[in-house]
Amino acid sequence: MTDEPGGPRGGKGFRARKREDHALALIDELRACLDDLPRATRILRELGRFYDPVLGGSIMDIGHQRDIVAALEGGRRDEALSLIGARYELYIKDRVHLGREERDAS
Repeated sequence: MTDEPGGPRGGKGFRARKREDHALALIDELRACLDDLPRATRILRELGRFYDPVLGGSIMDIGHQRDIVAALEGGRRDEALSLIGARYELYIKDRVHLGREERDAS
């Protein structure tokens, strides 16, 4: 391992920086835009493209996407939020690197 001038010593580099999880940002955006069905649908599709190796599939699979859209179309916003929350909990479970404690506090 070579030390770059002005760089951190000891090989910390990538590990020293906190990683941003784009899926969590999308979930937050989804929760905020449930009144805009086309936008929510786009976000759900994008979340379906994120692979979760712990779950062994997408973060938001097709079945969950359909259930959430059906709830929104039926005016059941609380049900949609509950479904999103359940998938969020599955995704965030056992992922200390995502800063769950910090997110739960806010």
